[in-house]
Amino acid sequence: MPDCYLCLPTCENCKPKMVTCSKCGTRTLLDLKMCPLCKEPITDEDRERAWKEWKTRRNA
Repeated sequence: MPDCYLCLPTCENCKPKMVTCSKCGTRTLLDLKMCPLCKEPITDEDRERAWKEWKTRRNA
């Protein structure tokens, strides 16, 4: 992958990473501790699944 020369918010590397709440299905920021909608904690498993999905999309 080439080095970045300009940061773009739409770039797959730079845009915020998202995770799906396992309880209600809301897509939210990966950095949050809990879902903003249902207040369910975002688990490590949810985060791992989100990173795997991101890596798959990035390498596609």
